Amino acid sequence: MNTTELEARRARIDRIDSALVRLVAARQRQVAVIATLKTGPDSARDPVRIAAILTRVQSAARRCGLDEAIAIPVWRELLERSAESQKTLIACAEKTDPST
Repeated sequence: MNTTELEARRARIDRIDSALVRLVAARQRQVAVIATLKTGPDSARDPVRIAAILTRVQSAARRCGLDEAIAIPVWRELLERSAESQKTLIACAEKTDPST
């Protein structure tokens, strides 16, 4: 692979990374909204929902040619960080809510 092609491929990866960041940011905003609908920090993790998401991601990865060894750990981490974020948001909301 010549230098010009390498630079072009890397530029393409950079554009894909930018798109991924925008999508993950949009997901994070939804995670925050959902946190307002949950009843307490313990409700941040839903094992049934997590299993369903991972199953859906695994299937989508297979269809798209994404290595499951990449997809599953990435989504596990995304789900874990999302749950932690929700837990923090819920706890903060409970502290500021005079009815709790």
